[in-house]
Parts: sequence; structure tokens; C-alpha cells
Amino acid sequence: MDHSQLGNLVLSIGIIIFVAHIFTAMFKKTKIPDVLLLILIGILIGPSFLNILKPQDFGFAGPILSSIALILMLFEGGNHLSINNLKESLKDSIPIALITFIITFTITTILVFIFITQDIFTSIYAGAVLGSISPAVVVPFINLLEISQKTKSLLFVESAITDVLSIVLALTFLDAFISGHLTVLGFVGELLTALVMATLLGLGGAILWSIVLEKIRQFPNTMFTTLAFLFIIYGLADSMGYSGPITVLVFGILLANAKKIPIAIVKKFSSNELAEFSAFEKEFFSEIIFLVKTFFFIYLGLSIQFGNFFILVGGIIITLGIYAFRFLIVKFILPKTESVREAVLISSIIPKGLAAAVLAELPLFKFIEGDLLYDGFIKVRAVAYSVIFFSIILTAIMVYLTEKDLLSLPIRKFFGKFK
Repeated sequence: MDHSQLGNLVLSIGIIIFVAHIFTAMFKKTKIPDVLLLILIGILIGPSFLNILKPQDFGFAGPILSSIALILMLFEGGNHLSINNLKESLKDSIPIALITFIITFTITTILVFIFITQDIFTSIYAGAVLGSISPAVVVPFINLLEISQKTKSLLFVESAITDVLSIVLALTFLDAFISGHLTVLGFVGELLTALVMATLLGLGGAILWSIVLEKIRQFPNTMFTTLAFLFIIYGLADSMGYSGPITVLVFGILLANAKKIPIAIVKKFSSNELAEFSAFEKEFFSEIIFLVKTFFFIYLGLSIQFGNFFILVGGIIITLGIYAFRFLIVKFILPKTESVREAVLISSIIPKGLAAAVLAELPLFKFIEGDLLYDGFIKVRAVAYSVIFFSIILTAIMVYLTEKDLLSLPIRKFFGKFK
């Protein structure tokens, strides 16, 4: 890279950061999500249109950026959850999350099999990939919306649950297919082990860090040490075959509620109290997350590759099918004590994102080009990128209409049982 190219790159980074701040301000005023605008910038400058940048131009930094974005957004989301709100939201979020995941998995598998690949294995894999709701996309949405803390907790916890289910199901299914061993009992065992061990790692890591945090603050230039520890526990969980996202989520929740942990448990770790983050530390973490989020969503836009017209139409049909059933699920599962506005938002904020994009790419490294399965996975990747894009678009439209009070009468009648 010559001097002028380096100068243009630095200039572009500065402009992007300024634009991201403007988009955030626009979201607060116009209710047009900054996430969507950042993705559209990525699509515009990407290979599908102006071809200024490609995902490959990020090199190894692209996948790392995706992982860091997921880690930090889960940590931020967990750090804003109180134990009381979590207790209230769990009884609603778990049934909605599980039913949404199962129905999304089923719809996607059937539609991909019939219209896209005509292969049961790649179709089931597509169903697992698109069963997730992306925390990395959900968190920026809910943080800027004026909704109850209970609804925020429900949406965030649900996205974390479905993300983990999608990752574990897809990877277990792919590995089992390649090895030739696939049993329901084996999958359930791996899933439960991954969740329990990830939770224990998150709990242990949070208690340990709360104990040493006050001592670490006495040293200079230690603001980044919490983020470093966060990466360590995520990497440990992932390398041990457990769920890194759940580990980070539990870590963030426990640190946000450290003062509520019974003193008897704390004393077992040879300490009399646990430290929580200061207001300044939380503000610092938010700024770091803002920067990472900005470049992640532009990178995501670059990565969304538009295939042929048939794939695009397939992506639209799958997206509409997922959202149609989601509205039915929320209508019959969500307590009627919720308002119509929040029922619509809960129905609408189910975008696909990081996990789906990464999982859709993964099989292409495991099969040889020219193989029938390889060709099928190329189609699965194209459909996944299409659904990611259209799900974010549809979520943004529904959020905008809801916040601007432009919902049509049929939707209001559909949710008539709510306040």
C-alpha cells in the first residue's frame, strides 16, 4: 500500500466514524435504524455495486472483527440486564425462542429443499443456519428504542438462546454427517454440555474478575484489561468446544449484578465483596462497542452477495414465511398484559446476522469444489445472505412504522388482545 492509498484509507475511516454518529442521531429522530444504513453503505461500496471494497480486502481482520463484534455486543447486552428483569423475561422468552427456532428451522428446510437445492442434507443445514436471531443486530435496535426493560430483556435473551441453538445444531449436524455418526441423543447431550459448561465458565470468570477488579484499578492504563479478560474466557470456552457466546453473556450479566450475589458465595472465593463497573467504565465500553459495531455492519454489507434473481426471490419468500409465523407465535404465546406496540416490536425484531453468515460459509471449507454437496452449499450461502439482508430490511421497516405510529388497522386488529 503506497502513501496516497494509506491516506485515503485513514480519510475513509474518519468519514465512516462521523457518518455512523450521524446515523445514530438520525435513528433517534427518524426511527430509521443506523444498523440498516451502515449495511446499505457496505452493499453500495461492495462487489455487488460500486466494487470499491471486497470482504477479502479485510483479510484475516474480517472474521476477527465479526467475532469481536459478537463478543462485545453480547457483553454489553448482558451488562444491561438486571437479575430481576431477567427472571421476569425468562418465562416468556424461552417458549417464544424455542417455538420460533423450531418453526423457522422447519419452514426454511422445506422451502430450501423444494425451491433451491432438492437435497435434504443441505436443506436441513440451511434450516439450522437461519434458525438464529442475531444478538449483534438486535442489541443496537433495542438500545435505541423506548421500550420496557422487560421487553428488552426478552428480545435479548431470546436472540442469545436461538444464536446458541443455531450454532450448536449446525456444527453438530455438519460434523456428524462428515463422520457418519448422527443420533438425537448425542446431539442433545452435546447441546446440554455446551450450555452448562459455558454457563459455569461465565459464572466463574465473572466472580474471579469482580474480586480482582478493584486491585487492577490501582495500576495505570488498565481500562482494556476487562476486554482482554473477556476475550480470554470466550476463547477458552470456544477452544474447549463449549459456547463462547453464552459464556460472555453470563459474564456480563453477573458483573452487572455483582452486588446481588449472596455474601456466603463470595466468601468462598476468599473475598468480602465484589466490584461492579463504574459509570465511566461503562461509557468507555460503549464507545469501543460503537466503533466495532460501525465497521462490523459495513463489513456485513460487503459480505452480502446477491446471486441470481431466483435466489433473491427465494430469500424474500423464506423471510416473509418466517415473519408471518412469528406474528402468530407472539399473538398466542405472549401474555396479553403487553401493549400492541411492544407485541409488534417483539414480532418484528428477529433479524438474522453474524452467526448465519459465518455458518453459511463454513461448509465451503469442508467440501471439495465441484462436489454436488459443494454446489448445494454455494446455493445455501447465497440464500442465507439474501435472508440476512431482507430480514434486517423487514425488521427496520416494521420498527419505523411502529415508532411512527403508522401501523395499519389489520395489524392492530390482529393483536387485539393486547393493551
